Amino acid sequence: MTGRGASESPLGRVVLAISAYRSDEAVIALLRGVFDSGAAPFGAVIVVDSLSTGRIAGEIGRQGWPVRFENAETNLGSAGNLARRLALAAACDADWCYTVNHDGEVDPAAVGRLLETARGQDRVGAVYPSRCYPNRGGTWDAGQRSLAPVPMRGLAEPPDRDGEELTWSSSNGALYSLAPVRAGLTVWADLWMGWEDMGYGWLLHRHGWRQLQSRDAIFNDTMEYRAIRLPGRVIHITDKPAWYSYYHLRNLILVTRRNRRGALGYLYILMRAAQEVLITVLWRGERRTRLRLLWAGARDGFAGRAGKGPVP
Repeated sequence: MTGRGASESPLGRVVLAISAYRSDEAVIALLRGVFDSGAAPFGAVIVVDSLSTGRIAGEIGRQGWPVRFENAETNLGSAGNLARRLALAAACDADWCYTVNHDGEVDPAAVGRLLETARGQDRVGAVYPSRCYPNRGGTWDAGQRSLAPVPMRGLAEPPDRDGEELTWSSSNGALYSLAPVRAGLTVWADLWMGWEDMGYGWLLHRHGWRQLQSRDAIFNDTMEYRAIRLPGRVIHITDKPAWYSYYHLRNLILVTRRNRRGALGYLYILMRAAQEVLITVLWRGERRTRLRLLWAGARDGFAGRAGKGPVP
């Protein structure tokens, strides 16, 4: 699964790891872009799928691409998929893993800039790009540096300083060091869906691994948002299916408890729960279903129940 000529590439010590679930065309398009010149610049390429249709594996075989393809017979969810990709990458002769979802982008130049941000720094566990949200009015991610609730408003401009320290960011487009994985710090696969990247970021932070934001590595994140127009301003809320409400609150509680966040962590939960209930009541569809699932998620989170829940 090593790309031809990767040893001469600046990305030769980086594993590209792509997640897939019912996203054959998008993942195949990503792979075509990676192998467009005939040689992947990465040291290895991995695809982890759930309940595969066989199309991705078939295209890999037809094209002769040096890709490690793994299919799970059950739906791993986003948490299980990320955990499995990092575990497979850690088994490779590499130092870093660039993780991307089917709706992400693979720009070798941007990955190189992530590496540059980490160069010469000690105990870097992850490097995140400067994230632009086209579906959130083209605003930029402010970066997560505290326990305050995730803001619905972004920055008008990208960060102006390279190497800012964060507490976590999205795994879509993240460059993770494999040293923490090999030291036993792993993504909690039993979260199944949601907050797994925050959980892992907090885990890295708790164990003394730094996480940096690269000013010059740009990533266009197509996460779903819906604009809400208020007097004098516009806010954007995530546009997720109703079943996601269960994991939203349950996993926030599980991650907070597992990372031993204490009183501040429970304050974070309270603020996020209140924010989500307010947004649901005012602007989301299927209100009763969502509120019922938020309550179920809170109940199961405090009971310590993980894994794939009652929905979908």
